[in-house]
Amino acid sequence: MNREVRILMVEDNPDDFELIKHALTKGGISFQPLRVDTKEDFNGELEHFRPDLILSDYQLPDFDGISALAVAVIEAPDVPFIFVSGAIGEELAIETLKGGATDYVFKGHLNQLAPAVTRALEEAREKRARRRAEDGQRQTLVKLQRMLDQTVEALASITEIRDPYTAGHQQRVAQISSAIGAEFGLPRDMVEGIRVAGTLHDIGKIAVPAEILTKPSKLLEMEFGLVKTHPQVGHQILKGIDFPWPVAEAVLQHHERLDGSGYPRGLSAGEIIPEARILAVSDVVEAMASHRPYRPAFGIEMALDEILRGRGTLFDPEVCDACIRLFEEQGFDPFKQE
Repeated sequence: MNREVRILMVEDNPDDFELIKHALTKGGISFQPLRVDTKEDFNGELEHFRPDLILSDYQLPDFDGISALAVAVIEAPDVPFIFVSGAIGEELAIETLKGGATDYVFKGHLNQLAPAVTRALEEAREKRARRRAEDGQRQTLVKLQRMLDQTVEALASITEIRDPYTAGHQQRVAQISSAIGAEFGLPRDMVEGIRVAGTLHDIGKIAVPAEILTKPSKLLEMEFGLVKTHPQVGHQILKGIDFPWPVAEAVLQHHERLDGSGYPRGLSAGEIIPEARILAVSDVVEAMASHRPYRPAFGIEMALDEILRGRGTLFDPEVCDACIRLFEEQGFDPFKQE
């Protein structure tokens, strides 16, 4: 041992206390003992003595080991707790293990105490080491998630810098899409992937000339043809990033329609991934409800009417229904801060 082990002993019999100390010393354990025999002393020394190990009799005149265990499990969950008693049977001893005890040793077999203590302390050290490793992993994951979020936001801002008229569009599409995913009861991780895809769905517009993106009148056919390349450009930008979700494919497909009338590949029905089906509805709702250079905002009612007209032909009917529930029944409103 690198230092003396602080052992808090719940024991009312001074003679038994000495026998326990002798057994520990004989077993090669260097320790600093402190004996308590009341509930008040036990509670106080848990905080002040800060034991590395608790050894407890099962039955005391004014206190009992089960009560001590109940306190220790809450107040000192990392401290091993071993019953050392002559008044406990095998069956009851096993029950104490279920209640949170680390081990038990009968007073008639104190030669087993030192090995039990050594084992308990080693297991406690390993447990603390695992927790530190897990805490480190969690902190790393939090940092990685923060970096991912910052990267996604930075990528999204590129499009909005070139097209200030649609500032906030991608974020609102991400909000609507995430809310629809949650309304479906999709796994949290999948909803996060949908949010990321929504935040980046128009990144391909970086390849479209700014004068076309901000043109205050109807686009010519050739100009609209350039706009229609943005899903493919977005896919090219994102496909090399190893997202844990199909972000690049969702961006590529977000203008596909169930009846095959969409672009760029004319996919239909089951060929369109769920993430893209959600983005398609969210994109239309946000675009129609918001102002554009060539027209004023139509408002949310007209936007919902639009997806209702395309329900089952252009848009996934379940996605449409979920979107309408969000706005009409749950008061969802991503535009309220505008």
